[in-house]
Order: sequence, then C-alpha cells, then structure tokens
Amino acid sequence: MNTVWQTFGVMGLSLLVMGCQPPQQETVAEPEIALQDQQQMQNQITEMDQQIRSMVGMAYAEDAKQCRLAEVGHRPCGGPDYYLGYSTSTVDAEVLTKLINEHRELQQAYQQEFGIMGTCEVLPRPVVTLQGGRCVAVHASDR
Repeated sequence: MNTVWQTFGVMGLSLLVMGCQPPQQETVAEPEIALQDQQQMQNQITEMDQQIRSMVGMAYAEDAKQCRLAEVGHRPCGGPDYYLGYSTSTVDAEVLTKLINEHRELQQAYQQEFGIMGTCEVLPRPVVTLQGGRCVAVHASDR
C-alpha cells in the first residue's frame, strides 16, 4: 500500500513540475524577413537623404548671412555622416531640420537594430561660405 502512495506521490510531483514549466514555443528564425526589414530601412534612409539633398538644392543665396551648415546622418561611432551647406533664402530651416533629425534617428535605429559598425573616423567640421551665389561647405584644407 505504501508503494501505491509513493507512486501517486511521484506522479503528482511530476505533473506539478511539468505544469510549472513555461510552454515550449517553436521559434523559427526568419532570415528572409530580417533581410527584407533591413532592406526596407536602408531604402527609407536613402529616400530621406535624397529628400534632404533635393530640398537644399543648389543652395542659392544673395548674402553669406543666409548660409547655414547642416549635420546630416549618423555614423555608427557618432557624429554626422556628412555636412551640407544650405541657404535660408531657398529652404524653410525648420522643415529641413525636422527632416534631418528624422533621418538621423532612423539611421541610428538601423545601425543599432542590425549591429552596423563603422570606421570611427571623425569628420572635420567645415565652414559654410558663399561662393558664386551658392552656400558651400568648405573644409580648411580646401580654402
């Protein structure tokens, strides 16, 4: 009789232990979906970059006071991807700044999400000058 109770005890304990374990879920990695997501984000980043460049256009200005310098994009180690001179006479600075910030945030999210690495070089900050009626970002070595 003692063995019958022991058997029931072991069975009960086994059921209790099995009931406490989380259900096993089948997780199948979907590399195709990840690649599609990565490609979609890359396409969005590229489209936004083209919008920024298109918005700035030729950056025509009549006075150097209309020239500004924008930091565009994000490098994996920090800092902008590139600098771009623009003119406040041809661009709404608030709209451009908003687009640049959205682009930067998307690029940062992409880099974090997919573990993108960079060369960690620091780009020297250029100055923006008026040359031939256009706002241009010029590096010290180019002056």
